[in-house]
Amino acid sequence: MIKAVLQKNLIGTEGIFNLDVSIEINSNDFIIIFGKSGSGKTTILRMLAGLTEPDNGYINVNDLVWYDSTKKIKYPTRKRKIGFVFQDYALFPNMTVRKNLEFALEDKKKLNFVDEILEIVDLTELGNRKPLTLSGGQKQRVALARALMRKPDILLLDEPLSALDFEIRNKLQDELQEIHQKFNITTIMVTHDLNEAFKLSDKVLVLDKGKIINHGKASDVLCNISF
Repeated sequence: MIKAVLQKNLIGTEGIFNLDVSIEINSNDFIIIFGKSGSGKTTILRMLAGLTEPDNGYINVNDLVWYDSTKKIKYPTRKRKIGFVFQDYALFPNMTVRKNLEFALEDKKKLNFVDEILEIVDLTELGNRKPLTLSGGQKQRVALARALMRKPDILLLDEPLSALDFEIRNKLQDELQEIHQKFNITTIMVTHDLNEAFKLSDKVLVLDKGKIINHGKASDVLCNISF
């Protein structure tokens, strides 16, 4: 289980606002963080990953304290069992698909796991290609595969499908569901897409100007959404 209280002053499209959220996420849930641009969604992911430090708060994951501003605890990012898929993929352009995955592998002796993941995301035949030669959907698969190489307990997805057309997006949504279930990962995904939220989520957190204004099943909290 993830328990977190996160506070941080941010600058949005309407000026300075305070991100102030309290969240509890059960293990193996698929959580959608939904809200308009500039509401603090990506910042929540980055704080969970240790890439952005809260001004105040704490993060407790399975009874291990990852962050506590009062006790001055900051668990190193490299030790957090997290896979992060960034919106821009963040692939190494000079490396092949296979080398991108090998780079993320903690135990370099277990190269067979690279083959396993390549097969799961349907990239086996593209292992020797470089990212610049791939389509958007293929790049997204590589980014997802690389995030899985550390066998994470938590998968963080920052609008990973937003740049893809409907057909590819729908296919990758199905693959995300399969991966989430296969690896029993707690998945937290940021999206603006209502259909995506309905299709994928166990629970939705609706964020507006740094505050969670509603939470629950998508059918309960998104039917009358105003943004």
